[in-house]
Amino acid sequence: MKPFVVQRGSARRRQSEKPRPRSGVRVWREFELIDLIRRTAAGRGRGDCLGIGDDASAHLPEAGFLELVTADALVEGVHWDFAWCDAYTLGRKTAAVNLSDIAAMGGMPRRAHLVLALPPIAPLVQVTDFVRGLVAELKIHGARLVGGDTNVSPGPMLVSLTLQGVVPKSEMLCRRGARPGDRLMVTGDLGSAGAGLWALQHSRRPQRLRTYPVRRWRRPIPRLAEGRFLARSGRVHALMDLSDGLAGDLRRLCAASGVGARVQAGQLPLAPSTRRSAAARKRLPWLLALQGGEDYELLFAASPADVPVLANGLRRLGTPCTCVGEVLPAARGLSLVLPSGEIVPLPPGWEHNQTEGA
Repeated sequence: MKPFVVQRGSARRRQSEKPRPRSGVRVWREFELIDLIRRTAAGRGRGDCLGIGDDASAHLPEAGFLELVTADALVEGVHWDFAWCDAYTLGRKTAAVNLSDIAAMGGMPRRAHLVLALPPIAPLVQVTDFVRGLVAELKIHGARLVGGDTNVSPGPMLVSLTLQGVVPKSEMLCRRGARPGDRLMVTGDLGSAGAGLWALQHSRRPQRLRTYPVRRWRRPIPRLAEGRFLARSGRVHALMDLSDGLAGDLRRLCAASGVGARVQAGQLPLAPSTRRSAAARKRLPWLLALQGGEDYELLFAASPADVPVLANGLRRLGTPCTCVGEVLPAARGLSLVLPSGEIVPLPPGWEHNQTEGA
C-alpha cells in the first residue's frame, strides 16, 4: 500500500462533482495533507523503520517475536458524529480502538498505517486535529504512524487504521484456551461507554456533556500494560477485549475455546453513573454491562487458584479486576444468573445494525 497517495478520477468528473467550498473554509489538498501527516508523524523514520514518503513502509523484524496485525474502520454517521466529539478526540479514539486489539493478545504496538477517505471540502483544520490526536495516542503507547493512503469520499468521512504489534512467541494469548472450571474475569467497569453514547445521542448539546460515561465513550483506555502483565504471568488461559458488550464477546471466546459459560448478573462491575443512566432509561443496569459495547476492557479466563495473584497484579497497575462468572463444559451452554437467583439464557450482545443504543 502506498503511503498517502490519492487516486484521482478524471478532471471532468472532479470538476462536475466537486462541491464548492464555503467562504472562509480552508479545505484539504492532497500533497499539503501528505506533508502535514508526515510532519505530525515525526519525520522520516528511525533505524528500525522507513518513514512516510516512499511507495511502502519497511521495517526490520524482531527476532523471537510474533507479529500482530489488526485493522478497524470507522464511518462518520455510523461510529461517530462531529456533534458528539471533536476531531482531536476522534483521532485519539481511532488509535485506542486498535491499541486495545494489541492489548488483547498480550502484545506491544509498533507501527500504524492510516487510510483517510475525506469529503472534498473537509476543512483542513479538522483533518489536522484528527491526525494530531491519532499520533498523540499512538505515541503514548510507543507506536508510530508510518504510512497509509488518502482518497476522496463522495459521502461521509471514513477512517481505517491498521496497527502492527509484536508479542514474544511464548507469551501470546488468544480467545481459545479457556477450560471448564476457569473463572471469568474483567478489568475496569462495564456498560459506561454504552451509557455515554446514549447520552450523546439524546442530548440537545452533546458537545457540552462531560460526564464519566461520555468520557468513557470518547476516550477509551487501551489496557496495554494490563495485557502485557497477563501475558507474562503465564497464568491466563484465554484473553480478549470487550468491544461489543460482554454478552457478545463472551460468545466469541466460548466458541473459540469450545466451552460454555455462566455469568453472574449481580457481580458485573458497574459505575454509579452507569446505574443512574439505567434508572433514567428504565433499564436493568446489568443489561448495560452485557450489551453496551465499546468498553474496551479485557476479559480473561484463569484457574481459581491463579485469580488472587492476577487480581493483585492488576491492582498494582491501578486497574480493578472482577470475577463475573465461570467457564462450563460446552454442553451446558451460555447462561445468566439473575440477582434473584433465576437462571436464564445469556442475552445477545451489541450489534452494529441495531437501532437502539444500549
